Amino acid sequence: MAETPPPPTQRPRPHVAVNAKQGARQVGPRVLDDTARSRLERQCTMGGLRGARARFLLGRDDTRRRNSELLISAAAGEQFDRPTLTLTTNGYAGRNGGRMSAIARPPEWRATTAQIAGLWPWTVGAGAPLIGTPLGPHLRTGAPVCFDPMNWFTRGSFLTAPSLFVLGLNGFGKSTLVRRIVLGGIAQGVTPLILADVKPDYRPLVELAGGQIIDIGYGHGCLNPLDNGVMGQVLTTLTRAGLHERARNITQELQARQIALVAGLIELVRGHPVADYEEALIATALRQLYTPEPQGGRGFAIDRPPILTDLLEVIVTGSEELRLDAAADTEDAYRATIVPLRQSLRRLTNGPFGEVFNGHTSTAIDFDSVAVCIDVSNIPTGDRKLKAAAMLACWAAGFSAIEALNTLTDAGLADQRYFQVVMDELWQVLALGDFMIERVDELTRLQRGLATALIMISHTIKDLQALSSAAAVNRALGFLERARAKVFGALPADEVERLDSIVPFTASEKAMVTSWSAPQALTGEPLPPGQPRPAPPGTGKFLLKIGEDRRPGIPFSVELSATEIDKHVHETNTRFHFRTSTDREGHTSGIKDGRT
Repeated sequence: MAETPPPPTQRPRPHVAVNAKQGARQVGPRVLDDTARSRLERQCTMGGLRGARARFLLGRDDTRRRNSELLISAAAGEQFDRPTLTLTTNGYAGRNGGRMSAIARPPEWRATTAQIAGLWPWTVGAGAPLIGTPLGPHLRTGAPVCFDPMNWFTRGSFLTAPSLFVLGLNGFGKSTLVRRIVLGGIAQGVTPLILADVKPDYRPLVELAGGQIIDIGYGHGCLNPLDNGVMGQVLTTLTRAGLHERARNITQELQARQIALVAGLIELVRGHPVADYEEALIATALRQLYTPEPQGGRGFAIDRPPILTDLLEVIVTGSEELRLDAAADTEDAYRATIVPLRQSLRRLTNGPFGEVFNGHTSTAIDFDSVAVCIDVSNIPTGDRKLKAAAMLACWAAGFSAIEALNTLTDAGLADQRYFQVVMDELWQVLALGDFMIERVDELTRLQRGLATALIMISHTIKDLQALSSAAAVNRALGFLERARAKVFGALPADEVERLDSIVPFTASEKAMVTSWSAPQALTGEPLPPGQPRPAPPGTGKFLLKIGEDRRPGIPFSVELSATEIDKHVHETNTRFHFRTSTDREGHTSGIKDGRT
């Protein structure tokens, strides 16, 4: 006899789990317990219908469990106390939890503490610290890049010496980068010294900042190699203060620098080094120039320095001590020995060299100025020796003055001063011969411990390798190796390969630096009159490298401010400005530098 079905009210209802602790009913479809799921998971490994049935039941149970979670979440939404959703690495699991399958990187901003004071110190350090002069954005991240050798040495301790070497092809913004660093130094109380501005590239900036301009050249100004300059002033101050030991040290240093400078100028004139006995003759003659007249000297003083003509006259006149230096037993032997030295000094006192060096210094360096620029652009470009001689003399005058002021600070007679020396167009001096390497090396080594940041600029490493001897090449490469920071602009591929042995590049850095030197596409129409000339693709892009390992550098782009653009402090192509002209047929065309 068939069973009678139960009435609707007595039929089995869907299974609802009950929380025994709280007595709250939990809605949802019936799901398998852990024991049943474990049994089915073991059967899944079997073949045949039994294994297929087990896999089907497990899949159905997974679906029911997901639906149960949704129903439970919906039911919880109607209650006053809602359970907390489970937090996962991708968000809260469950309805309205905001769980994401992939989490995007949050946006980041960087600025100074003054600009984002409310967020400080919630910042994360990156490879471009915000210390130094702002230069421009990072080429990869867009973060601001700040750098100058003085701040990275004193405030950041990223460098072991405040020295920088800038290499890059001409026309890609090397001088613009250095001018920005110079401008940052002026703003921070560091005194920039542009010792020998060749083009000039820095004169407009120094004039705009209210600094001192010193003109050197034909009919513009004279620079006396025997001028005591700032060292003479400091020597007088130390003597009046009773610091005779320090004054004696300054006197010896001053004489050594003058001997080295005169010897360097003679080497430039000759094209080969001076002999050892000739340096001894120069040293003795200088000492006799400052010996009082009652003692057989010429009676010159610190405030009344001699000139090169006086030095030549003492050597020609001769004395017992000078004959000993020349190893000459007779007067005739002495005169025969000094003939080469007389010829070289004669050239320094006459002609173009005489107009620049054989006279008293026209304008002394004023270290109370915010910046100093010595303009040597009045010397003709074709006179390479004279221009290099002027650059060497300017560098010597600047470094000697810095050392003298530091002596005052050590004696407690003045506050500490900080300087920033720019040695641009270094190749013009090095190209004159191996003998000039030693002179420049002496100057660059003397800047250690002088509270001075040194910035050296050249075009390529070929400038340092274009010397006749391997010893001179190694010594010239020492300029680059001793620079604790290097900045590279657009360079050809072979140049990067040469540099890789000194400053290792990554593969991506090699491709990036060489791509900056690529020319623009040879398409398009001529520029109409008045339209600014577009810059090459790699203009203003640089790679900052520190250290000798293969760590990645900091690629950045120099970004000019509106004031810099309006004041034209970075405009060095003024002669190439377009202007309009009308030809014979009445057609208007653009003229560049006076040529169509």
